[in-house]
Amino acid sequence: MTGTGTLTQDLEAALKTIDEVLAHFQEVGDLAREARDRLSALQDLAAVPERPPAKDTTTPCVHLTQRQQEVLELLAQGSSNRRIGRTLNITEQTVKAHLHMIYRKLGAADRTEAVVIAMRRGVV
Repeated sequence: MTGTGTLTQDLEAALKTIDEVLAHFQEVGDLAREARDRLSALQDLAAVPERPPAKDTTTPCVHLTQRQQEVLELLAQGSSNRRIGRTLNITEQTVKAHLHMIYRKLGAADRTEAVVIAMRRGVV
């Protein structure tokens, strides 16, 4: 009987080790995806040609809420929606809602354009 108990304990320990390894790979995968998202955002930003601001963008005054400003600053750093949510302790859906309002207020079509406009206006 002692041999069976030891075998069971060894199998449980092996399963626990495998679970820990899988959790580690999940974390590495998350970090790799975040790095890819940041590089993609930087690539998109680099591809945006310099152009003079439109007449309605000459004023740097954009009325963003404090939370919208925080989201925009993290966006400008290349953070994914998931990372922004984790950093600000809000859901990804809430991040998307803030981004939607930021796009409207800046007159941007997407996250890259929002960052470019914000940088040109001195908002971030």
